[in-house]
Amino acid sequence: MALETERLEVAESIRRELGQANALTPEQARLFVRCLQHSWQVPPIRWSDLESREQLADARRLLHAAELFNEIEGEKSASAIECYRRAGELFEWLARADDPLKGLLPVALLAAGAYQLGELPAMAASVLRQAVTRGQAGDLDFGLVANQPEPRDDDEGKREADPERDAGDLEGVEVLPEGGQGRLYAAFFQADFDETLRQASDFWARHPELTTRHGSTFLLGEDAEDRVAWYLVVELVRAIGLASDALRCGNDERLTLARRKFAGLKDLAVRSVCEDVWTLLSLLQATVERFSSASLYPRVERLSLAAPAMAPRLRAFAREQFARGRGVLWTSQIHGLEKLAQASSFALCTPTGSGKTLVANLALIKELLLAERDIVDPAPLALYLVPSRALAGEVEAKLTAELGRDLAITGLYGGADWGITDYWLTAGEPTVLIATVEKADALMRYLGPILIGRLKLLIIDEAHQVVADVDAQSLARLAEHGSRSMRLESLVSRMLALKPEVTRIALTAVAGSAAAPVARWMEGRADASAVGVNYRSTRQLIGSLEATANQPPRIQLDLMNGVPLYVRGRDAAVYLPLRIPAMPQLPAVVRHSLDRFNQLNILWTALNLRSTGRRILISVAQEPEQTMKWFAEGLERPGWTDLARFVEPEEPDAQRRYREAVAACLDYCGPEAYELRLLGSGIATNHGQMPQRLRRLMTDLIERRICAVTIACQTARNIAPRSASNLDPLRVETVRRRRGGAGLGCAAAPAPDRRRRVAQSLFLKRQLSLPVSTMSQ
Repeated sequence: MALETERLEVAESIRRELGQANALTPEQARLFVRCLQHSWQVPPIRWSDLESREQLADARRLLHAAELFNEIEGEKSASAIECYRRAGELFEWLARADDPLKGLLPVALLAAGAYQLGELPAMAASVLRQAVTRGQAGDLDFGLVANQPEPRDDDEGKREADPERDAGDLEGVEVLPEGGQGRLYAAFFQADFDETLRQASDFWARHPELTTRHGSTFLLGEDAEDRVAWYLVVELVRAIGLASDALRCGNDERLTLARRKFAGLKDLAVRSVCEDVWTLLSLLQATVERFSSASLYPRVERLSLAAPAMAPRLRAFAREQFARGRGVLWTSQIHGLEKLAQASSFALCTPTGSGKTLVANLALIKELLLAERDIVDPAPLALYLVPSRALAGEVEAKLTAELGRDLAITGLYGGADWGITDYWLTAGEPTVLIATVEKADALMRYLGPILIGRLKLLIIDEAHQVVADVDAQSLARLAEHGSRSMRLESLVSRMLALKPEVTRIALTAVAGSAAAPVARWMEGRADASAVGVNYRSTRQLIGSLEATANQPPRIQLDLMNGVPLYVRGRDAAVYLPLRIPAMPQLPAVVRHSLDRFNQLNILWTALNLRSTGRRILISVAQEPEQTMKWFAEGLERPGWTDLARFVEPEEPDAQRRYREAVAACLDYCGPEAYELRLLGSGIATNHGQMPQRLRRLMTDLIERRICAVTIACQTARNIAPRSASNLDPLRVETVRRRRGGAGLGCAAAPAPDRRRRVAQSLFLKRQLSLPVSTMSQ
């Protein structure tokens, strides 16, 4: 007992020194800033190889501390999760900064393993996707063992043409894309089991002699110095393949065998390989255990107990989720599904990107397909309320793709709306109706008795909107009968009065203080509480952009995941010098308008970051036409020409889509429109007055990364799929300020050399975890 206490004290001292959440050491802060600078392709701060090695050693210490916490406190130890997350961050920042660390393993693999054990699977997938794209998860050196079979002649050309080969290996040594190939382990850490099996199949195709009934046993009898290492590689590939197939098919018996095999390989590696390889094996073995406990199969099997006849369909649904890469549940999904199995009505309050959609889908299956009903009862109906047409279209497309075979999916949010003669009103199949609050309110007035008779489930997305702000603007909207929160509450209250037994589920990402009222509203109990897990699939940074006349701007990082970010032992905040050219001198009339100066500084920064591959959303709180005018005029000023130049995409389909958007913009808005002038510089726009067809075309340009910079009003920010936060790797929110009744933009200008802080009018949100295709760095 005394020994365990001492070990726990050692682990706790490491955690306090290196792993406190949102508290960075000075060295960690510098590594973090350097990582951002490399990602944004701006000149980095000074950094030495010694500092990289020290950070790598600290990350390994955190891994050891996490293992101690798990061993002594249990697998759900909060301290262990904290250590794994900080270790993952250090590995990730080293990997993103392209550190030439001399080791047997790509650091990105260690980052992914640590993130998986820190319950951040989306972060793991992000790091690895970028690593594969950059060639950082290629061949691993520990696959070069003395008794590895000589390559066949037909493999030579493949290796010579392989662009992913590690150029840093010993001269004259060919790297074999065999068991040491990083892509195999990368696919497994991402829970991409189909790709893992493809990689494993390539390995067995190269080594058919290892697929006999004797397996790899004969390798240990060979007279080779590294026979154990080669045996370990072969058996590791075998274990990974076995676990991947068992997980995606829900085969518990084969999964148990795979878990035992991983545990045995880990024990074998303790005295047989170096620390890097043992660390990889340890992470793989722990990741298999996590995948096993977080699998979707046990959850759907529990739901199928209410309707055994639907069990095959539910297993097929789970298999489809694994094929989509969503079969291994996130922490927030596990909590949500546990609540769904225990109760009918509840509120799920978790951050954006935490997997609420899967919980909603299974709620639809439970209430529309699994619930018992009499043969004379009408077909059940679910009403899915959303706050905007853009979100309604996204929800409808996703539900149709995943549940369209079992449910009738239709919508009422603009465009092809329901009519009173629609077939779905009296159809004999379960139906999901997606509608905005306004459309649903109108429908209830005309067809309320028909819908209430079929209504079995009510899902309210962004339910926090029911809690209105108490300010002058909200009171004015209430007096004018334009309050959306009041309209939502009125609609739902009428439905509950007509059918109080209906199941209702509230989904919200930013409930905050509204979580408790929303939960009580949904469950109808004073002691109700929301299912809330502060789980984020991405890293979110909030800070301020600081601009100084004739100097490059810099970003100060204030919050990370909603908690203040600071450097221990220092009063100064974490900041990022952008090292981009200073904005050209503006005329006095522009400099004397604080709002206009700030807006143009935002555009200048965004255009400079565009060349680094970033995507930027500039969110305008009000008067988007004024901002678009300032931007269009700014692009024509001296010194802006090179940044404003935009080259049409060369790919034929992308070029066709861009030209179609330009033609539509010209047709709808006219040749002098600001939208058209900005689009000519590769800047997409989106606002409430934009025609629906033009909005769809603009959204298409954004989603396909044809336009890297987007200007949108706050009511139109859901113009791209929200689930992956694809649109805004860098989101800038601007708020206009009025001073002393002088009018918009009439504030007195500061002195020319005085720093202009934009902290009160500009917020910078960064999400660093997404892959290159959806990078939020």
